[in-house]
Amino acid sequence: MITKDLKQEDLNTFAEQFILDLPIPSVVGLKGTLGAGKTTLVKHLIQELGVKEKVTSPTFNIVKSYRKGKLTIFHVDLYRLSSIHEFLDLDLPLNEKDTVFFIEWSDMVPNSKSRNWKFLDIEIIDDVTRKVSY
Repeated sequence: MITKDLKQEDLNTFAEQFILDLPIPSVVGLKGTLGAGKTTLVKHLIQELGVKEKVTSPTFNIVKSYRKGKLTIFHVDLYRLSSIHEFLDLDLPLNEKDTVFFIEWSDMVPNSKSRNWKFLDIEIIDDVTRKVSY
């Protein structure tokens, strides 16, 4: 496991390095408390994949998707879901060809570790620093 302390100014460099090692297809689960910076980090990761449009939080939509060429990028926020059944009802094309998923609050999905997902755990250190483990 790799752990890095990141400040806002480090996010572009982190996103660039993380994306270089990300196979396609991929599912990346993000864990962390409310306000830890999950959405902010995902915005940087999606932009690093080449998406030029504004990336916004899917908290109320639950799922947002973006396209870059053949690649479809999904940003999923499970915060408002109350059960695994609601997640399954989304019928997401996980691990399908030419897809990347970033799933916030991924710890609500049981057995996700056995599904070859990658994880980013974000911990608040102080007002400007986050510890990211992956």
